[in-house]
Amino acid sequence: MQTAKNTRSEQARINGAKSRGPITPQGQRRARTAPLQHGLYATDATLKPTVDDTQYAALRADYQSAWAAPNRVIADKVDDLVAIRWELNRVREVRRQHFAALYNDIAAHHNAKTNNQSVVAEAEIQANAASGTVDRFDLRIRRYHLEISRIERDILRDLRHFSTSAGSQMSLKTNDEEPNQNPIDWVEETFGLALDPHQESVLTTTAQTTVLAAARYSGKTTALALRALHEAASNPFAQVACLSPTGALLAKVQELALTAGVATANISGTLTQATTLVLIDDATRLKKQPALPAHMRMILAGTPKGTKTFLHDQWQRPDAAKIHGPAANCAIISDALLQRAKDTLSTAQLRQEFGAEFLDPPQPRCDLLPLAQ
Repeated sequence: MQTAKNTRSEQARINGAKSRGPITPQGQRRARTAPLQHGLYATDATLKPTVDDTQYAALRADYQSAWAAPNRVIADKVDDLVAIRWELNRVREVRRQHFAALYNDIAAHHNAKTNNQSVVAEAEIQANAASGTVDRFDLRIRRYHLEISRIERDILRDLRHFSTSAGSQMSLKTNDEEPNQNPIDWVEETFGLALDPHQESVLTTTAQTTVLAAARYSGKTTALALRALHEAASNPFAQVACLSPTGALLAKVQELALTAGVATANISGTLTQATTLVLIDDATRLKKQPALPAHMRMILAGTPKGTKTFLHDQWQRPDAAKIHGPAANCAIISDALLQRAKDTLSTAQLRQEFGAEFLDPPQPRCDLLPLAQ
């Protein structure tokens, strides 16, 4: 009696169960690194042979000497800084090698008469293809720079904290100066938050009118809420109005204030003649400017959506301070979220929603939740 033949998937499972993989150490090592293409997302185990212990120790010694860490807490953060710097240098070198290999491959397929400029141009075009490897290299490099800046700010804050506690002459600020301290330091100490560059600019701007055009999910509401809380804490005479179509800005202010125990007595959701600073979130939804007294400062934020909005009108003003926050400069936007955006959105929609560009005609809003959360 003839037995029924196995399906392809069943036979594959049977054959796979018989396999035990490579046996020798050399074969196992080859199998472990077989998927490795450029090392951009390599694990520590794979990376170990690429780390020169002597060079790493020299880099660490240089950084420890430069920062002169007075205790283990700061020394550990300097070590974090060294690790990120080492990774940054490694990714830059891998990126260079990737370009070189691509260039050599293209040059090998061209005749001898082709000039180097043509080969370089073609290599650039191929390397910068949408969602390509080089795109990921550049994004990772930018994120390393942001992380380095954050760690350096943490170290400076800790140096000030320990030196002030010890009554040292190294203190950068006295206790009497605390209410007027740098707003970025205040946010880090009060809320434990590390900010992206566009958020820092919202905290520090002194212009009469400031316009923030930033990517979706880039923390615009958080930045405005932090500015409101710092303004209220540093100036007892300030009256801050937090306006948004859905009330999300005032809700964020109350959420952060409750978390850190910060007073909100001079912050409201209503615009009055006594208001000294008005913060407008999701300004893209506004079609025209609200009536504001001449003395009132204004910071408005939103993700661009065409050229017929209040946000775009203010962006065009020559006297307005402009802050641009594309996703590439936002550490708060994860690699996974940005990759999903590239995979699902059109080129124009990606430029508007994550490049924070004013396009005409406007593109539909994207919704990538819950991944963005």
